[in-house]
Amino acid sequence: MKKLIAFFMMFILLFAAVACARSSQQTGPTYRGELTVYCDDALTKDLLVYFQANQSCITTCEVVDAETDFAAFMNKTGAAVLKDEAIAEKLKAAGWIETPDWTDAQKKTNEGLFHFIVLTSPANTESGKKAAKYLTDWLVGDGTYDATVTTVSGGCGCSRKQTTVTVKSDAPELAKSERFKALVNP
Repeated sequence: MKKLIAFFMMFILLFAAVACARSSQQTGPTYRGELTVYCDDALTKDLLVYFQANQSCITTCEVVDAETDFAAFMNKTGAAVLKDEAIAEKLKAAGWIETPDWTDAQKKTNEGLFHFIVLTSPANTESGKKAAKYLTDWLVGDGTYDATVTTVSGGCGCSRKQTTVTVKSDAPELAKSERFKALVNP
């Protein structure tokens, strides 16, 4: 009888340990989109790391220059965040268009912040268009979204609390920082 009770107790403890481990598992972060961004300045590439973190959008950045073969960009998806008008014209010749996402107020804000030329690919899918919209909104400080944050307390994750927080674009603050001063229009 003692062996049966000991076996039964070990089974309960093992079940409790497995249940505890399962309840404390976290799901990975949820990303809102994925976007390839072409830029003509390495500092812009650094800035877009902040976009990725702030707006939960996976961003792949590629730096282009005047020597880039822009004819190959006809079928590429993504957005371009540029300072050089000559490079912007080459992309436009390859079929890229100025972003249709900005309102007149956002265009004016862009001029006061980074004064980027933002182009989008005609080959963008719906998800690419959505991610490009996240980017353009973020660049002018309008990018916001609600994120759910789960906190777990207790040794076995017995208490979970979900809180909704609003994440707002940090681009205007970055435009004021020393780190990105070279990107801001004087």
